[in-house]
Amino acid sequence: MSTGLGGLVRQPLWRRWTLASFLGRLPLTMTLLALVLVGERVTGSLAVGAQLAGVATVTAGIAAPLRGRQLDRGGLREGLRNAALLTAAVLGLQAAAVVAAAPLLVLFGLAAAQGVSSAALSGGFRALLVSVVSSEDLSPANTLEAVSIEVAFVAGPSLAGILALVVGPVGVLLAMAVAGVASAWLTNSLPPVPPHVERAAQPPWRAAGAVSVYTLALAMGASLGLLESALPARAAELGMAAASAGPLLALTAGGSAVGGLLAAARHDHRRHQARVAVGLLAAMGMLFAALAASGGRLWLAVLLFLAGAPIAPLNALGSLRLQDTIPASRLGEGFAVFTAMILVGAGIGQSITGLLLDRAGAQPLLAGAAGIPIAAGAAITAVVLRRGRTAAAPPLSAAGR
Repeated sequence: MSTGLGGLVRQPLWRRWTLASFLGRLPLTMTLLALVLVGERVTGSLAVGAQLAGVATVTAGIAAPLRGRQLDRGGLREGLRNAALLTAAVLGLQAAAVVAAAPLLVLFGLAAAQGVSSAALSGGFRALLVSVVSSEDLSPANTLEAVSIEVAFVAGPSLAGILALVVGPVGVLLAMAVAGVASAWLTNSLPPVPPHVERAAQPPWRAAGAVSVYTLALAMGASLGLLESALPARAAELGMAAASAGPLLALTAGGSAVGGLLAAARHDHRRHQARVAVGLLAAMGMLFAALAASGGRLWLAVLLFLAGAPIAPLNALGSLRLQDTIPASRLGEGFAVFTAMILVGAGIGQSITGLLLDRAGAQPLLAGAAGIPIAAGAAITAVVLRRGRTAAAPPLSAAGR
């Protein structure tokens, strides 16, 4: 039987996994600010830094499925340990390259290498969770893991900003490398997962229900990509500094963490998954719409917090569905694809903002961010209704009698 949240938190193995996964993901949340500052230090241009961060993100999304497959075949624990160490080594090389004033092409190459080395860390730690807790505790563990991600997305940029003021971008890169080494050390003490030498008959995206989960991840990524990239302009429209978008986005992450904690207290995580997902998507869309319509600073802050509430529960629902449907031999790959879809969605949302912001302004883009989860919820509803009609239809042999 499930031990509940209290029993889960008291498990030393789960706490060790939580710290290892948090430290492993922390550099990923610091990458954007770190590379933006690297670009500014090397070339004097924040835009070049954004391009470096974009290369790291896109490369991670492209490489994630392959890197996840390598984790499955080589053993999850060992693969995650090696990936964290490799990422730390690449970050150290990036710091050395900045100090040595290496050519910009070298920095772009190292940004791509960072994306490849870290591509499967997030998905791999999710897959490793299966061997850390019992099947009865997987539901609350998944939800708390989604909360941990949100905490990392609050702590990472904040820590990077503080370190940048004190020790500059080189110090930020070295701190990221230290976090990677610490994650590798902790990961090495977690239960081993035997490598899957023989591949499963079908790839993870062909498992029942997996396409819906990946579509959900894509929709969430696109909505959040639009929000994150349009919010600085919206803040400026309301008379605030564009840089205030950073603390404002922390409110969204905080709301997501609170929503995840509330969801973790539920005991029927596997019941009515589709209905719960549709309800959360509808709530997310309506809150984003209210956010787009808001014209005051206070309401903007309040709605940003509330709009984050469905994010962690949706993330946890997707994780639980994947764990229930994807074969164990492809689980690392399956979660890596989930992460890749979020990254691709975020890239799509950010690209839309880049194309339309000057012509349309921030408000229509935020309204578009509201339409994406609503459309995704409608699509899931249509699939569920179609499956229901198919299941209720009599067999052809019986219908012909």
